Amino acid sequence: MLLALAKPLMRLLCLTTALLLAAAPPAVLALDKITSSTPTTLLTPSYPFSDSALLDIGLLPLDDGLELVDDDDPVFPEVRMAETVYFVTQLGKMLERSGGWGAVRVVASEETAVDLLLRGKVLASNGEELELAITVVDSSGNRWLDQRYRQVVGKYAYDRRLKQLRDPFHNLFTEIANDLLSQRERRGDASAERLRQITALRFGQQFAPQALAGYLDRRADGAIKLVKLPADNDPLMARIDKIRQRDYLYIDTMQDYYQQFAEQMHEPYQNYRASSYNAVVEARQLNAKATRQMIGGIGAIIAGIYGRYESNSASTRAISTVGAGFGGLAVRNSLATRDRAAAANESVAEMGASLSAEIAPQQIDLEDRTITLSGSVDAQYRQWKALLQEIYQRERALPDPT
Repeated sequence: MLLALAKPLMRLLCLTTALLLAAAPPAVLALDKITSSTPTTLLTPSYPFSDSALLDIGLLPLDDGLELVDDDDPVFPEVRMAETVYFVTQLGKMLERSGGWGAVRVVASEETAVDLLLRGKVLASNGEELELAITVVDSSGNRWLDQRYRQVVGKYAYDRRLKQLRDPFHNLFTEIANDLLSQRERRGDASAERLRQITALRFGQQFAPQALAGYLDRRADGAIKLVKLPADNDPLMARIDKIRQRDYLYIDTMQDYYQQFAEQMHEPYQNYRASSYNAVVEARQLNAKATRQMIGGIGAIIAGIYGRYESNSASTRAISTVGAGFGGLAVRNSLATRDRAAAANESVAEMGASLSAEIAPQQIDLEDRTITLSGSVDAQYRQWKALLQEIYQRERALPDPT
């Protein structure tokens, strides 16, 4: 009878252990994930691009991806919103360093007329891991990139003794820049020059849609083909070009804002990420320790019960009872360890709350108004586009210079 009882108890131990191991994080086997710190080489053009073939890139602030965040993840919306600007600013610097592009700017709206428009979403960001979904589409509607990029860093990425000035996720941004440059070289200069012409005409159609209607062919699949070009001395395109130069002024002003935003955020954000990394690793290690304690505790309880039933002596039964008691203590200790892991996760959220104070809205002084960049910057951009329409209509009424 006692043997019959012992077998189901041991099966229970095996089953419980298997379930706990299945639910345990990968850190049960590896408490810290260390990846290579060797920097990825940034590619530069294999031949010099002509000025007429240098494409302008617009980078939209990333989608925050907050709908993908689990309830247990310590992500503050304020921090994630700041990251949507910070990450594209870092990527923009990497693209500029490659030397294969024209103007590289963070833009406020997808309505901005640029040769290449980069969109993205933050899939994961916790100081240890960064994963971004990146899409790049040109002004003709052709997709250049559509993929995910992920990097996991180790503790040395935040070691100040190494005096590394590059971003901990330098390799991720470098990989995106390299992939985009590879796409540019594959297409060639003639394609790039044609894209610039399409971009200019698309901008012009925002102001003179009827006059420029026959120059581009918009297809049902979203592709845009160049049909013909206006004359070099076309007065309409000369007026459009003046409007575009004013638009560049606003875009450059916005770029200065985004750049200042990233610079002001840099130091507190690096401290936040370093602390966040430590908290994430600590939480994983504590969870792994708690799982081992839980498994060992349940095993001790079942072994103690089994020993009491199998033993024929009072002393052995007493020892078994003590073993079961220590097993219960191990289970309680494991629960306390999990509580400490939750506290470590919470510390990340607390740091995010302190970081949000560093990213208050700022103001931009334009020629005729002051814009407060709070709320929807996209709405402010639409106001600017309306102003450009007014300027174009006013200048259109003036006689052409002779």
